[in-house]
Amino acid sequence: MLQGETLTEACDRLDLGWNPAWLSAAGFSAYDSAGTALEETAHTAGKVVWEPAVRTCRLDDKVPDTASGIRHRRRVSGELAVLAIWARTVTERSMQVPRPLEQSGGTRGALFRDLLIYFLQRSLPDGWQVRHEVPLTHIRGLHMRRDVGDRKSDILIIDSGHRLVAALSSKWTWRSDRGTEAAQMVPLTRYRPDVPYAMATAEFPRAASVARESIEDRTYHLCPGWAGAWMAVNELPPEASARDRWPDLASLMREGDSRAEALALNGLEVLVEDLKNSGDIL
Repeated sequence: MLQGETLTEACDRLDLGWNPAWLSAAGFSAYDSAGTALEETAHTAGKVVWEPAVRTCRLDDKVPDTASGIRHRRRVSGELAVLAIWARTVTERSMQVPRPLEQSGGTRGALFRDLLIYFLQRSLPDGWQVRHEVPLTHIRGLHMRRDVGDRKSDILIIDSGHRLVAALSSKWTWRSDRGTEAAQMVPLTRYRPDVPYAMATAEFPRAASVARESIEDRTYHLCPGWAGAWMAVNELPPEASARDRWPDLASLMREGDSRAEALALNGLEVLVEDLKNSGDIL
């Protein structure tokens, strides 16, 4: 910021693809380089310091840290938009969420799977089971098949009557070349076509492709509104102002929900309802 400049003026001068008001609404406070709160203008020129520290999550694996120009602008803007929504959600629910400095892809995938299992077990009726890593040979209809082998399922949902309601694949991220667990899906669709095969993911850049191209029976997203907001910010034209388009965090969140609805991105609460409704199917 320049001395005597407001955050709004700095946002316009630097042609930011994001709006500092999003972070302010999420509980972040801005200070000038001298440590003075930016309630109006900067007392000294220099970098803005945010409290708590701003730490974003990398959401697009196609844009490297060394990217510049419009690609860098879009990546930073999308990450800050999601951070603001995440921080506001955590604050509203009075949650304390520790953020490790670094996690490998495998660790994230395992945590996501465990989250799904925990969420489903707490959300489904008493007597229902949510099991993971079940050998496919333990499923009736697959148990004596020559071509099933030692493959295992991601997650199986079993109701109180011991019916196999659905098989669920958990995908922290998604690509067309590994969007489905074909090794699981082929035996299931061949020998147990009565069992729906669904997928839950936390994918951002390819969220629209998941809804459009995935061959599972149903797909669900961890936070569809957040993915919708990320898409909206990424698609903002270079000459457009994020501050004018979304003057506050609430307007950005509404845009995200609208995008998600238009793309038919269903959340985990829809997954729970779909599973419960299987009880009405004879």
